[in-house]
Amino acid sequence: MARAGVVVGGIGLAMVAATGVSNAYTYDGSDPSSSGCAGGATTVETATVRNGRAMLGTIELRYSTACHTAWARLTLNHRQSACGNASAGYECAHAYVTRDNDGRSYSCTISQGQTQCYTPMVQDKGMTSFTQAGIDNVYGYADTRTAAY
Repeated sequence: MARAGVVVGGIGLAMVAATGVSNAYTYDGSDPSSSGCAGGATTVETATVRNGRAMLGTIELRYSTACHTAWARLTLNHRQSACGNASAGYECAHAYVTRDNDGRSYSCTISQGQTQCYTPMVQDKGMTSFTQAGIDNVYGYADTRTAAY
């Protein structure tokens, strides 16, 4: 079940299907904004994505107490340059949210010219989840994850 990428308010959203064998809960795969879960959500874990001394961006684990859901938000310190094909030479920056108990995972990709993306949500009541980001650029590839919450 792949979803097409869209640009909303300058934020590149490219959502893909869940991976892994897992349970499907009410909010699994839902958009945090359109579901209303983003209102009142907080960042519960954060990590700086860096390659050596170069700080490339920030990966956050966002959590909604109203919906009991978690998702990833990746913000770059620069606009995404050309990416995603052989001529660009770089993979587009991307983020994942993964539920620990069953491995259900959703991702987002930052499109060229954009600085941020967020993933669809995983239900997280009574469970833990973590986020992970990958950024590829002139400094090399950086892969960082947050602690679970």
